[in-house]
Amino acid sequence: MRIAFQRSVWPGLILGTVVAFAPFGAIAADAAAPTPSLAPPHALMSDAQWASLFDQSKPLADRERMLAQVEQSPDLRNPKDLYALGSLYHMGKNAPGSPVDDNPQKASLYLGNAAIRGSVYAMAKMAELKLAAGQYQEAMNWAQIYSHYALLAPETSHSPRESYAAELVSRIKSHVTDTQMAAIMKDVNSFVALNDAQIRAGMQADALNDGDRPNRMMHHRVQLPDSRRPDTGIADYLIAFKPDGSAANVQLVDAVPRPEVGGTLRNWAKSVTLQPAPEGNALRYAWVPMVIGNKDYHMDDSH
Repeated sequence: MRIAFQRSVWPGLILGTVVAFAPFGAIAADAAAPTPSLAPPHALMSDAQWASLFDQSKPLADRERMLAQVEQSPDLRNPKDLYALGSLYHMGKNAPGSPVDDNPQKASLYLGNAAIRGSVYAMAKMAELKLAAGQYQEAMNWAQIYSHYALLAPETSHSPRESYAAELVSRIKSHVTDTQMAAIMKDVNSFVALNDAQIRAGMQADALNDGDRPNRMMHHRVQLPDSRRPDTGIADYLIAFKPDGSAANVQLVDAVPRPEVGGTLRNWAKSVTLQPAPEGNALRYAWVPMVIGNKDYHMDDSH
């Protein structure tokens, strides 16, 4: 299936920017148990442990050692761990308190491995990485792969995820010829045929995770017609939640296509909630990806 895009004409004088967040498994189309042989191993790090890497009250050497243990583990195969590592190395010190500098090679290595193991957001980030590097055919490959799996969710139609996917394709499209596009789609179809079972197993395994899930929400940002449209993109946050379920702290981890997307979405990230804790006063943590779309684009999968 080739994913094209259409500019949408939205009635009225006021346009809204739509924002939503989804945990890693929220786009899985089927929550049935994955095939045991394809199911990924358990994650090496909890969300609280990932958050501790940004805690500047802890010695940097200790945080670097903790990260090195994850990177050197022979069990580093869970898509969430791989996605987290790729996100850290993509953003580098643009994320406050990060223990690492940005490293595009490591980011690509970890995100690519996360993508083939079921991380759909890693597919989008691979497209952004390749686009930033001027590798347009590879960027379109990943954009089409991301669009294919993002559209599996029944709620995707006219959602922020769909709008971002279509806008991503549109940013790459001008750099790709029709002849190249035919070769790209052949590569995409081959990729899906080769990796589909493993990707779906990873998506399903995360959907079955019964840990705390932050409450889903959608925001609409009212904007005058002549004002600059905000960036579309993805931003990842590690959010610490109070016992009552409200956010105590929001830590930016990564943002694409530009770090500024993280600032755009920060206030919305602060509004994410968890169910109140039944007992205890300890903070709870969740890794929360958020997607922003500007409603100018939507998918057309009829091609």
